[in-house]
Amino acid sequence: MVALIGPNGIGKSTLLKSISSIQHFRSGEISVNSRSIREYAHNELSSIISFVPSQSPRAANLSVFDMVSSGCFNRTNWLGEANESDKRLVLETLDRVGLEGFADRDSSRLSDGEFQRAAIARSLVQQSVIMLLDEPTAFLDIENKLVITRLLGKLAKEEHRCIIFSTHDLQLAIKLCDRIWLMGREKFTEGRPDELIENGAFDTMFKDSNLKFDRTLYTFV
Repeated sequence: MVALIGPNGIGKSTLLKSISSIQHFRSGEISVNSRSIREYAHNELSSIISFVPSQSPRAANLSVFDMVSSGCFNRTNWLGEANESDKRLVLETLDRVGLEGFADRDSSRLSDGEFQRAAIARSLVQQSVIMLLDEPTAFLDIENKLVITRLLGKLAKEEHRCIIFSTHDLQLAIKLCDRIWLMGREKFTEGRPDELIENGAFDTMFKDSNLKFDRTLYTFV
């Protein structure tokens, strides 16, 4: 489980969209399993990487089941229909993310926390081994932030998925993530949270600022 941290405008969303091949990058190379993502066909890459945007659009009168089952797009027939195995997978996944009994509900009427869990469920049924999420807790209250972050940690450990998500909640990232990718104004740093704290890496996040990282509070003061 990896948290992507950095100030606004530094390029966190751009990096995640580039890794998922949603956005073309200008230079450098991105490899998955020692193979450039440029060499993957879209269907092939979709079985490896999934992406959850910071705000998924809400469609009126679209059931939660249909919303989540759209994550099976890389396995549907020419009519876009999911097979019976995938339909069972959708229901099982709704249970795993705490949305048991929500299948027939209007997805546009879910609370922010429920809708985010449905968006994560849609990514899960895609059956990718790498999940990228762009600020999945940005518009949630404290309770739902904890629920979503702990859910991601559980999925990473129990289902052996690589989960990379951008966030501004440094305290949660330090406490719950295995590694942190730190995008500073001058350089990119990555490592275990305790390593980054010990090396003073977080003090490089804000250039020309008086903000200092407090190692006890896990935040800037």
